Amino acid sequence: MTKQTVILVALLLYILFRSFFIEPNSLVITNYKIENSNLAGVRVAFLSDLHLKKNDYNRLNKIAMMTNKQYPDLIVLGGDFLSGQNYEKSMNVALIGQKLGMFNIPVYAVLGQQDWLTDGTKITQDLINSGVYVLENSNRRAVIKGRYVDIVGLADITTRGIDLERAFYRTMRPRILITHNPDVYYNVMEDVDLILAGHTHGGQFILPFTPPLFVPSKFGVEFASGLINTRKNKMIISKGIGTSVLPVRLNCKPEIVIVDFVPVGSITNDTKK
Repeated sequence: MTKQTVILVALLLYILFRSFFIEPNSLVITNYKIENSNLAGVRVAFLSDLHLKKNDYNRLNKIAMMTNKQYPDLIVLGGDFLSGQNYEKSMNVALIGQKLGMFNIPVYAVLGQQDWLTDGTKITQDLINSGVYVLENSNRRAVIKGRYVDIVGLADITTRGIDLERAFYRTMRPRILITHNPDVYYNVMEDVDLILAGHTHGGQFILPFTPPLFVPSKFGVEFASGLINTRKNKMIISKGIGTSVLPVRLNCKPEIVIVDFVPVGSITNDTKK
């Protein structure tokens, strides 16, 4: 075996070890600052694509504690709670809602395609029973730091179909829009203060110096993750927390997204810290 072969084998083993055992079990906080005078001072925690297995109690505790330590004013859940399409092998969704709701912070959620392909009706009811506000082409007015904020949630575009007229009915700005799938971005003509989306997992597996191998979006790598600002509405796409298809992540750590709304003119650009 040549030296080059040994190096190549060692590199492949390192990549496999890191992608199966290190990064999927990591969890980072990703901060965004968004200039918005209507919501200045409001902090939002966004968690998407949890994909928790039945016995992932320690991971759920870690997610809850890390979120609470950020002192958010509200928590937003972007859907896909289950591990695969098997409710029995996944974390009890009611427990997820109870754990995240124990800090007396309002929690709002939409469901993802994995949820609906399994049992969306049961998952919705479990979340509602645990105190989570579940939105599907609907909205709810929240009071945050003495201000009214309309939280708008869309149905999953791939399994249910969005109804924007119904979702935005009788709402006004400031508005935060929750959608599992970011591909709705160019469909939303209404003015919103921020769109929060998940689904893509950031591409999940990214080799060094290359774009993600696969992004489940019709817009490809453009919608892998991060801040989308190509139109008047800003959208943040989370890399998510869990994994799907294969339990791997590489150069794409699971993340809890924290959004701080700040006064207009307080930063040069909307940047990720």
